[in-house]
Amino acid sequence: MEIITDYQNREEWDKFVAENTQPSSFLQSFAWGEFNEKILGNPVIRWAVIDQGVLSAVFQAIIKKLPFNKTYVYCPRGLVWRQNCADCWALAYGEILKKIRAGWTGHIFLRASPPDEDKEDITGFIRQLGFRKPKILSHGQEPAETVLINLEKSEEELLASMQQKTRYNIRLAEKKEVEVKCQMSPPEADPPLAENIKNQINTFYKLAEETAKRNKIKIYQDDYYKKLVEYFGQGDKNIKLKLYLAQKKEKTLAAIMVIYFGNGATYLHGASSNDGRELMPNYLLQWQAMREAKKEGYKIYDLWGVSGENKTWAGITRFKRGFDGREIKFMGSWDYVLNKKWYNIFRLLKIIKKIIP
Repeated sequence: MEIITDYQNREEWDKFVAENTQPSSFLQSFAWGEFNEKILGNPVIRWAVIDQGVLSAVFQAIIKKLPFNKTYVYCPRGLVWRQNCADCWALAYGEILKKIRAGWTGHIFLRASPPDEDKEDITGFIRQLGFRKPKILSHGQEPAETVLINLEKSEEELLASMQQKTRYNIRLAEKKEVEVKCQMSPPEADPPLAENIKNQINTFYKLAEETAKRNKIKIYQDDYYKKLVEYFGQGDKNIKLKLYLAQKKEKTLAAIMVIYFGNGATYLHGASSNDGRELMPNYLLQWQAMREAKKEGYKIYDLWGVSGENKTWAGITRFKRGFDGREIKFMGSWDYVLNKKWYNIFRLLKIIKKIIP
């Protein structure tokens, strides 16, 4: 068994990730790592496990900053294992962690959120290796629960399986003449088109601010959304991104960003106006995005996050469940502590912050 600590074969990497995650995880794609490194300025680590000459596991991790000039390593939806390779888990994990302990002494901890569904035998194994549930930075950066829509069904079957209210709201938006427009950012776009895309991203952010205030949720800075669209919206990478706008008489009522990789399309970000909500633009947006993904050959549409426990997410969860997909729960985030002293310091600071606002 060989562990390669700087794996650079992009084509093999993406093929492996696409085939061994369900839906295909864009978070472990080569281009997502490049976006973090080249655009966001976060160094990226790519390791691969070769067993008997066969690529058997990969993981891509991002080095993130902490206060006091400290760092941690974040591995979203990783490690990714070759299917039917459970027999090599124990040995490979042991060797990987041994290498991490020896070489990552400058980082406080490794945070991983495996792409596996939450099952007792897997979580028990992870605990035995020394992973623990997060005690700091406990807010997840990708959802632990989600709803997956099977795009291999016909459009008629998809509509029929939805809750009656969801189906009604889609038809209502169509009846009220809400229009859905799809926008990408082609390379070397002429000035009018480039300016139009810029304006649409600005519109998206204004709607996102309205949504955040209404639902009491956090959003990224506007610059992040611009970088996301500019980098992935050109359609020249293994990941592509589309910006969908729901409009009524040229007024944008809602917008979503959908990212595509492997066999999956993922509803990544969404925003809506306080005006025109009675026209149900969000329902039509999702339905149109699903239809287009299906036409392009994608097999799964990921609605990216639900929560039966978080009251802040109650409305969002109810909306997504209305499309009647398969609800799954991942293992969530797990920490492997590399520096107990500093990990406990950050944990103490978190407790103090709760006591002293």
